[in-house]
Amino acid sequence: MQIYEYKIPMPDIGYNANAYLIKQENKKSILVDAGPNSPQALDALEATLKKAEVGWDNIEHILVTHGHYDHFGFVAQIAERSGALVWVHPADRNKLTSALKNPFFIDPEAAIPFLEELGIQRTKIAGLINEVVTLEGGTKPLPESSIRSLAQGSVLNLSGLTIKVIHTPGHTPGSCCFQLVENGAVFTGDTLLPEITPNPIFDLEGEERDLSLVRLQESMTKIRLLRASKAYPGHGKPILSIDSAIDRQFTHMAKRSEQVLGILGIYGLSTFSVTNKLFPSDGGRYHTWLALSVTLGHLGWLRVRNCVRTRRNAGIVYWEAQ
Repeated sequence: MQIYEYKIPMPDIGYNANAYLIKQENKKSILVDAGPNSPQALDALEATLKKAEVGWDNIEHILVTHGHYDHFGFVAQIAERSGALVWVHPADRNKLTSALKNPFFIDPEAAIPFLEELGIQRTKIAGLINEVVTLEGGTKPLPESSIRSLAQGSVLNLSGLTIKVIHTPGHTPGSCCFQLVENGAVFTGDTLLPEITPNPIFDLEGEERDLSLVRLQESMTKIRLLRASKAYPGHGKPILSIDSAIDRQFTHMAKRSEQVLGILGIYGLSTFSVTNKLFPSDGGRYHTWLALSVTLGHLGWLRVRNCVRTRRNAGIVYWEAQ
């Protein structure tokens, strides 16, 4: 068995996405993630296939770590050309199958009341939704017949490999990690990264919208308990010391929560107001949505620990230190 890591440039964003080809001696192969729907993804995959001396028809399965475009955007094209089956958690499945312009918003109108609760003026909501639509859109929908479902704790026997599935929500509701039983290595997607802190992105469809950071930390603890030999992340270099990487993430998250608590002081602020104080500069495309997600995740983390409380006024949720 050989693992080939390949990086897919994303010029609009300024960083690379990782994808992995796992090749058996008989050339049967599995992909972990596929990158965005772009010429760069095609070029990177074809270069990797050539290096591994395998063809498109050797790709039998594609494991999707989570439903963000930079990880699944090119899946439909690969599956169509190779005949591979695509494995994804049901909570992220609709992102791969939806023929909507942007599957992130199944119903944009339904999201408006929630975004108003965060303290965002209605006049700004359309622009915010457009940020996400512009970035997350443009993927080709995958036929249902190509998809298989992942479940926590299940063990897959694919192409001669044994793969343990770990459901790790937080970054997305359907995020999953995959551990190779043969060598103990784990593919962590964006749940655990070596240098940057994963964004705890809230789920518009769910009811626990402020618990994404809580879930993300629980998921990192699941990864720690695997005692994996090595981690292959969705961005950045392989992680050789998993415990140290998780400790760094927890330390950073705790400091950010302290910062949020300091911003609140004794005054009640909306999520959007806290976001503007926490991230005062314009970070470019998608910045506002990610910043809101991070802020709400930390507010939820503080709520669970009884450090903050909420009150409503004129349809807006305000957070107060307690």
